[in-house]
Amino acid sequence: MSKLLLMTNADAAKTLTIVAWVVTFFIVLNIGVFAYTLIRNHIAKKKNTESSANPAVNHALLDYSEENNSPGVFKTAHHKAKWSLQLTDLSNPERSFSASGKNEYMVGRKAQNDICIPDDGYVSGVHCKFEKEGDTVFVTDMESSNGTKVNGTKIKEKTALAANDIVRIGKVEYKVTI
Repeated sequence: MSKLLLMTNADAAKTLTIVAWVVTFFIVLNIGVFAYTLIRNHIAKKKNTESSANPAVNHALLDYSEENNSPGVFKTAHHKAKWSLQLTDLSNPERSFSASGKNEYMVGRKAQNDICIPDDGYVSGVHCKFEKEGDTVFVTDMESSNGTKVNGTKIKEKTALAANDIVRIGKVEYKVTI
């Protein structure tokens, strides 16, 4: 005893109309979300461009030529001059790492670091940072898992290095040369 449900043409038309409205609603909703995302990204990109091309220049950062009173190049602060860094493994002096041409150097296991030490599992992805201020080189641990040591002492903050100091990164002790 099964009932046979028959749909009239009018019922079928109503059902198709409802389905068409629902499908149209979701299409319009998706187009709206897509347009909103595009506009939001465009505005964010425009804000970034405007902030980097800000016409309000800080003239203290510019080096003015006395002769024609025209802006020259940006001044580089004395304590942020470019320099070279070399880390030499004390137990294996043939193994060394170096970088040059920057103000500071990031050291770690990840390839995007200025000095990459990929073969020591005790070195964190981003392990420490070396920077030079004036004639002094500083090392800062970047919250590495195993810490950074200077002359056997684990450092907690930015630490000045003296001549012949030994820096331990991961399992290896390095002589620092600038």
